[in-house]
Amino acid sequence: MRGIFFERLMQIYLRDDLPKPVINSDEVLIKVKNCGICGSDISSFKSGGMSSQEMILGHEFSGEIIEMGLNVNSFKIGDRVVANPNEPCLECNYCKSGNETSCIHHTIGVTHDGALAEYIKVRADRVHKLPDSLSFEEGAMVEPLTIAVHAVKLSGFKIGNNAAVFGAGTIGLMIIQVLKAAGASNIFVIEPIEYKQKLALELGADFVFDTKKWNRILKHTDKIGPDFIFDCVGIPDTIMNSLMLIKRGGFIMLIGMYSAPFEVKGWFQIISKNITFKGMYLVDQDAFKTAIRLIEQKKVNVTPLITRRVNLEEVTESFKRLSDALHEDIKVMVNIG
Repeated sequence: MRGIFFERLMQIYLRDDLPKPVINSDEVLIKVKNCGICGSDISSFKSGGMSSQEMILGHEFSGEIIEMGLNVNSFKIGDRVVANPNEPCLECNYCKSGNETSCIHHTIGVTHDGALAEYIKVRADRVHKLPDSLSFEEGAMVEPLTIAVHAVKLSGFKIGNNAAVFGAGTIGLMIIQVLKAAGASNIFVIEPIEYKQKLALELGADFVFDTKKWNRILKHTDKIGPDFIFDCVGIPDTIMNSLMLIKRGGFIMLIGMYSAPFEVKGWFQIISKNITFKGMYLVDQDAFKTAIRLIEQKKVNVTPLITRRVNLEEVTESFKRLSDALHEDIKVMVNIG
């Protein structure tokens, strides 16, 4: 089997001698059609991140079922599908208390082999059918969209609230659209790159500001700040600016990942301003159902976010390019099937 093998830090290769997965009775074998390259894949490549080494990366994928385990009866051969990469153990304290997103027993592309390969095996209860109206490319964008869906849901955002979004990358641009669909009154976006600013406006943002002008949002919120902030960057500057910008009693959702240790000034703001500050990692099954429905109903448009399409032979070079902080790609989509 051909696939992209993450050997160690900054070492990733296309191999054609990888073993084809052998499924268990509760699993399906999927022929991968498309797989997106996630920022967390690049983080693992550069610094270790969340992923184990000596494995296949990739968790944003779509494909077609070509084999089913003996105990699988909810699908058929040929079904077009996507999958939740988190496969909780269903036995730990987290799972038994209904908090499966805190179980990291088995995560595709993080703890176990991922989807940047010709085939992948997945536990059938984590698989979702892809409507015929959605392309495989759109299917591979479902998983990142679930992050946006789950973030907005966890925040408690309500119709008529306003929100600021730091970063107009893949997740930020999706959050803008989910907020718009959820009835946001105003959506403010902080993004330094001009073409991303333009795309943010096209996809539903009401105001866009350069990174150094984030405080101009105050004049659009009666000088009290936004109700919600979604930090899709997660670096010291955006965290500190979020603490300064958010209204008293506001909510900050931290989505962007920054793995290196850092110091942030302004933590006292959380106490003095009664701020709720929350992080999130992994999503539930409902987020997948919602994400698929949002694309199907054309309430979220994922296609403009795909800025480059490559094949397996070009993935190694893509990882190197995406490791450069100055790159301007949003989503690089790998065509496999």
